[in-house]
Parts: sequence; structure tokens; C-alpha cells
Amino acid sequence: MELTKEILLNYWFLPLAVAGALLLLFTSGTVVRRVMNIIYKKNLTDLASANNDVENVAVPDINEEKLAKERISTGLIIGKCENLIIYLMVLTGSYTALAIIFTAKTIIRKEDIAKNSMFFLAGTMINVTYSLLVSLLVKLLIINVLTIVAC
Repeated sequence: MELTKEILLNYWFLPLAVAGALLLLFTSGTVVRRVMNIIYKKNLTDLASANNDVENVAVPDINEEKLAKERISTGLIIGKCENLIIYLMVLTGSYTALAIIFTAKTIIRKEDIAKNSMFFLAGTMINVTYSLLVSLLVKLLIINVLTIVAC
């Protein structure tokens, strides 16, 4: 069921959509960090400073640690933007546009991915999967609530 004009004009739509967006924005970073810690059993800063070698992450020097923190903060900003775009695309039913996000992000961060593919690709996949899951659940909730209210 696609969102129609009646659904968009319903007064329940906006609060539910905003609540879903806030849930996604406030929880996505924590989910990505915890899943990365579980999978690789390493601190996120250590993973960000590694150069394609997860098993042999050495103690980073000050410059590598600074670079790792910059990677994490840049990834956080890009991840939050990615969350919102995915959320809006799912709510509007524009699923094919999601491929454009993957392609654009890969092209833009090609250099970073070449330096540390595990950190960037794993982080992206975890974030996108979580964003899709939350977005689809919120969309189902909105459709079900609006169906119940309409009855």
C-alpha cells in the first residue's frame, strides 16, 4: 500500500513520521558502533585507524588516532544524512532511489574505502540495513494506525 494524499493529510501521519525519524537518528550511531564492536571485537577508533588489517590493529600513534576520530565524525555526519534520505525514500515508496544513495556514497568515498574498506563498507551496510528496517517498520505502523483510525 503506497502513501496516498489522504494518508499525508491525516493528522496522525506527521507525529508518527517525526517520531520514527527521531528514533532512527538517535539510535543508529549506537547500533552501528555496537554491531561493529561485536563483529570485530575492537573499539571503533581502532577499526577506523586500521588499514585493511583487522586482525593486526597496532596501537595507533597520535596522528593515526586523530585521523581515526576524523573518520568517525565524518562517518557520523554522512550516516545521519543517509538515515534521513533512506527514511524519506521508504516512506514515499521510492525504493529505486536507494540505489542512487549507495552509488553516490561509494563514488564520493572511493579513496577512503580503498584505505580501509572493512570500516567503511561494514559501517555502511550496518547503517543502511538498520535504516531500512526502522523505516519499513515505521511505514507499517503508520499504515496500520491510519487504517484503524479510518475505520
